[in-house]
Amino acid sequence: MTKQIEILSPAGNFESLKSAVNNGADAVYLGLSDFNARGNIENFTLDNIGMVISYAHLFGVKVYVALNTLIKDEEMSTALNMVKNALEAGVDAFIVQDIGLCYYLRQNFPNIELHASTQMGLQNLEGLQALSDLGFKRVVLARETPLEEVARIKEHLDIEIEYFVQGALCVAFSGNCYLCSLLAGSSGNRGKCKQFCRLPFSLNNDKAKKEGYLLSTKDFCLLPSLKTLAEKGVDSLKIEGRARRPAYVGVATSVYKRAVDNGFNYTKQDVENLKKVYNRGDYINGYFGNEKLIYPFAQNHIGIEIGRVIKTNYGKNFNIITIKTDYNLKKGDTLKFFDLKKECAVITAVDIKQTKKDEYDITTTSKIKLGCTARLIVDASLEEATLSKRRFIEVDAEVFAKEGEKARLILTANDCQIEVESDFTLERAKTHPLTEEECKVQLAKMGEYFKLKSFKATLNDVFMTKAQLNELRRQGLEKLQEKILENYSLTHNLQSKAIFNPCEVKLTQKETLTQTMIYTDDLSKVDTQITTPIILAPENFDNIDLLYQKFKNLNVYLSLPVMATAQEIKKIKDILNRCQNWGIYANNYYALNLVSPSKTIIGANLNVYNSYAVKYYIGKGYKNIVLTQEDVDLNNIKNNSANLFVFAEYYPEYMYFRHCPYKEHLSSTCQNCKYDGKLKYYLNNKEFNIKRRRILSCQFVLKSSVLTQKKLPNDINKIIEF
Repeated sequence: MTKQIEILSPAGNFESLKSAVNNGADAVYLGLSDFNARGNIENFTLDNIGMVISYAHLFGVKVYVALNTLIKDEEMSTALNMVKNALEAGVDAFIVQDIGLCYYLRQNFPNIELHASTQMGLQNLEGLQALSDLGFKRVVLARETPLEEVARIKEHLDIEIEYFVQGALCVAFSGNCYLCSLLAGSSGNRGKCKQFCRLPFSLNNDKAKKEGYLLSTKDFCLLPSLKTLAEKGVDSLKIEGRARRPAYVGVATSVYKRAVDNGFNYTKQDVENLKKVYNRGDYINGYFGNEKLIYPFAQNHIGIEIGRVIKTNYGKNFNIITIKTDYNLKKGDTLKFFDLKKECAVITAVDIKQTKKDEYDITTTSKIKLGCTARLIVDASLEEATLSKRRFIEVDAEVFAKEGEKARLILTANDCQIEVESDFTLERAKTHPLTEEECKVQLAKMGEYFKLKSFKATLNDVFMTKAQLNELRRQGLEKLQEKILENYSLTHNLQSKAIFNPCEVKLTQKETLTQTMIYTDDLSKVDTQITTPIILAPENFDNIDLLYQKFKNLNVYLSLPVMATAQEIKKIKDILNRCQNWGIYANNYYALNLVSPSKTIIGANLNVYNSYAVKYYIGKGYKNIVLTQEDVDLNNIKNNSANLFVFAEYYPEYMYFRHCPYKEHLSSTCQNCKYDGKLKYYLNNKEFNIKRRRILSCQFVLKSSVLTQKKLPNDINKIIEF
């Protein structure tokens, strides 16, 4: 394969960024102090982003800034200023979610490089075609995107594809998880996810009851699928983990970099090393296999199993446990113990003694039971080796030191060459002329970033002090660094990306007639109101013509699911061809070009959060827009002549699943489907229903069992759900 595939690593702080760079990353992605989906970590600031970018660019590593949250109207100017400053500092691209922000940035920075965040839920060719006017250079596809669709996108569009290959797997479809937002006012789409999905849940239906971490997914590792991903057209392999430790970033980066460089081959040791730095549930191959996604026993790092406790000696203040293992345990290693599959203790081996070839005594204050399983969650040696790696720029140096002339130093690296000279004229040495070896020793001290590759010297019995050599080297390396960064800026066209053409987006408020939309599966409950039935299940296909005739006097809008395959989109188009006056209630971007804008309702799952998003859709001809379930400022949002709707009486939908809960927890199969619509989840005392949305394949929604009622401003249109 001739195409160079990018290794894209996470950076939650500068230590993680350095670990990524030193272990072979081609690019890093990070967040600033605001407007990124990891708002609960250290992140970076406008004060230090310039230094961070210079460090990365010195090694040819790109920097992408995540602005992947929903933005309020009053925050747009702050976001714009942040982008302006980040561009001036040399950021390569921005990862964005909010359609209003995308529109606003494109108006003000015509040449900006935008990457569509996975939070946009883009998963198919039709979704990307609908947003072609925004000029995305790259899309971060939803993790649920099938491999066939990756190839289909590459065949029809000139766009880079970024795909997550390692790390945490959200149980919900990205961008459409409202669990923390609606239950605690802490929105994942605003960078404040509280990870309620990692809490213990219970479930029951008529036949079974279960407890555990029932929504907590295993981590994924796509090492087995790298070659296929490359063949399908993936350009960038993305490692998840901005909230994880620098050692995790370094190990994951080095494993994937090595695999790509070695023809997509990897070893069992590579997988084991990944599991040592973070492993939730012993990994799955994403959505590519028929594997169970949920790991109900533990919701955090479980490392690798190395042995078990075979002896205990409990003392007054300290206890000694004996572990039988073939693993070479070392001081500083950290172990987690499980009683059956329940975590019971974590200890770091400080006082450790090997008593037999396969037995170790560890002194601890923890009281650990006989027979407990020991799992290694920190390999001290691996982490030390990873964090101590250094990436150097190799430099060719040539010195000229002749009597009666100024000393000159020529440095060459990364296709850049500079020359510096001393501010004094060299004199003949009286006793000790400068030797080539002395000159090389001083010039070889190149600091943290550079390394001497080759050395030449033309000397002529002159005298020069070590301090003078060191100053010449310092000036040379400083100028070389500037030259490399300047060359990076030119070759990556950063100057054109920073062009700022201030464009005020005019937003206008206009009174509209208040109306009510009925959202129901049962059309018999409505008369002539706008309706949004979900009647796309296979069992209804043969009855579509009958339904069309029965409800031909209604304004019928098909509410499409958040996920759809190419074959399902084809089926939807077939239905629409048979039902000419039916419209679309669009919950994902793929639905936007199926009928005319006048027959399309922008649905709540498209997360219209601000007046700029409304302005964007108005510009494309859409008039009926449903605002997101998030905390929109209903009193101040400007409708720009659109009809804005909000759910006023409804059953909130919290999450959308590609996996089948009945398969995960009730031993259901596609051949012997146990779906009955009666399965309920519980978080503390809150009850949730599980409902299926189905065209040709199944997806599920975690839905409230309690009707919610909202008091809305008079000029906001309402949606009532039956």
